[in-house]
Amino acid sequence: MGKKVKIAVFDKDQTVKLEKHELSKSGNKIDIVSGGEGYFMPEIGPTKFLYWPTRKRFLFFGAWVYERIYFALKKGSSCIDFAKKLTALDLEKTTGAIVYGPDEEALKESNANLLATKIGKDASDGIPWQTWAILFSSVLNLLFMLNMSGVLR
Repeated sequence: MGKKVKIAVFDKDQTVKLEKHELSKSGNKIDIVSGGEGYFMPEIGPTKFLYWPTRKRFLFFGAWVYERIYFALKKGSSCIDFAKKLTALDLEKTTGAIVYGPDEEALKESNANLLATKIGKDASDGIPWQTWAILFSSVLNLLFMLNMSGVLR
């Protein structure tokens, strides 16, 4: 039994499967499906993982415990490299699908339009929680005073 690593596999329908799989004998690939129709052994490297916070050391207290997690696309040839910027060409090489990002100018224009719609509007919607806290304490104080004066017996 070889060393197991945790890998998050992203499927085409935008679901993620977080599983533990063994490393191959050479130690540079994760052995997910080693042969057959679903052959899938993504290659790993020194910059192809993230340290993910999993839990606190002492239940609710202490420092976070981090675990190394690799990320790969379904049937991709290698895990996602976090040291370099992933371009559409790299994504096409690993998955065979072309993915285009949003146009930067259209993104800037839509953000400006969104900000323009919020001009002049009040930032707070509804009654603030401080008002409810003061009202609650006032009603509670009134009930205590009525009880002590003999009205509520």
